[in-house]
Amino acid sequence: MADNATRWVGNLGGAAEPLIKLGKFVAGATTAIKRGELIELTGSTNTTWIPIDSDFDMDANIAIMNEEIKSGDLAGYYEIIVPRPDDIFEYELAAASNPSVGAALYFSASDKVTVSAGTNILARVVGQEHYPQKQGHASDDASGDRGTTIRSDTHVRCVIAQDNSYYAAMVANA
Repeated sequence: MADNATRWVGNLGGAAEPLIKLGKFVAGATTAIKRGELIELTGSTNTTWIPIDSDFDMDANIAIMNEEIKSGDLAGYYEIIVPRPDDIFEYELAAASNPSVGAALYFSASDKVTVSAGTNILARVVGQEHYPQKQGHASDDASGDRGTTIRSDTHVRCVIAQDNSYYAAMVANA
């Protein structure tokens, strides 16, 4: 189960905070949800949000929980983060890996992604935190060789695929 993590880490275009909206949820007694979980608009004919639970065609119905709904909480509207095209999120990888920028990420769990399996692309890698340091120019820099090997890591920074985000539905209905 998720760990109540803040997933939004920034925006490639410079936005200072995530896009927060209200989403409708069923009572917490039936669906406890942690902050940071990937959620999908489903149930009751696509009118309530639940934790994502499978690799499916996510067509404009993915968001991220922005607060915890505990067991016993009332049904109603709670904060969600609607991923914009340039929003960067950090998720745990299901297995340590060394994905390069642009690599596809797939559903693994509501709080994890994977690079190794899936049919429907959830997100794309944008982070370079696991890349080697910038190489020095041999003729100008006496520093050592930085190499070309991308380190394996347990977390990845990514952007949610534009067609998957609830943002696509919001823009289409504007």
